[in-house]
Amino acid sequence: MSIHALHAKTGVPAVRDTSSPRFRIAAARRMLYRAGLDSQIGGHVSLRVPGEDAFWVTPFQYFDETLPEHVSKVGFDLKVIEPATLPASPGINFHASVMMARPDVNCVIHTHTRNISTLATTRQKFGVYYVYGSMFADLVTEFVDDPSMTPDKEGVAIAAALGQNKVVLMPHHGSVHVGETLEFTTIETMVFDLACEYQLAAMAVGGQPMDSSAARSYREAYYKYGFREQMWQANFRRLQRSDPDLFAAAGAA
Repeated sequence: MSIHALHAKTGVPAVRDTSSPRFRIAAARRMLYRAGLDSQIGGHVSLRVPGEDAFWVTPFQYFDETLPEHVSKVGFDLKVIEPATLPASPGINFHASVMMARPDVNCVIHTHTRNISTLATTRQKFGVYYVYGSMFADLVTEFVDDPSMTPDKEGVAIAAALGQNKVVLMPHHGSVHVGETLEFTTIETMVFDLACEYQLAAMAVGGQPMDSSAARSYREAYYKYGFREQMWQANFRRLQRSDPDLFAAAGAA
């Protein structure tokens, strides 16, 4: 079934704007996939709706197949406000919990990537073994899954474990990343996965982490000189070449 036929059948409006929340979320998912952060059909990307107790969020699907019309608008009470052509993932309670606990957080990304998930199983503290990892120095914590928890209690527990940090590692599972914008959080998730890859390799050969004061200095420099903005723009340009179906769906091909 074509995109246009699907919209006609479901009544979901087509997205024709590359600056729209739905398009940007789809672009973020594809960037993550292209950077090797495949999470199979699990994992979610959400973005707060300004001025509302609601967020945009993605369904069960591979990251590289996400289109704007797959993104739903869901309230903090987890009721669907604006449906999409695919239903929102059922495991999104903690997105609402985190956004309610952290007014400064506008984006939440959950992944099951190989490097992050592998490091999480070691129960080792995240260290800055690679210069990009400096963006997360002293901002990574841990949450251990508890199958006995109901989804609502789990969401509150994840938000509590996160505290004022940027990343929650989840042993034998994956990670949760938060940030002030979708663009920054996407890039930071990509960079964090790379930093985890370097840490795993460095630990295997006896490598030592960077000094904490040096790490903080590097982090300030990355923020000052717009590293995250430039990385998003570079990945967006690459996406225009690699994912023409995404831009065709937005009428921007």
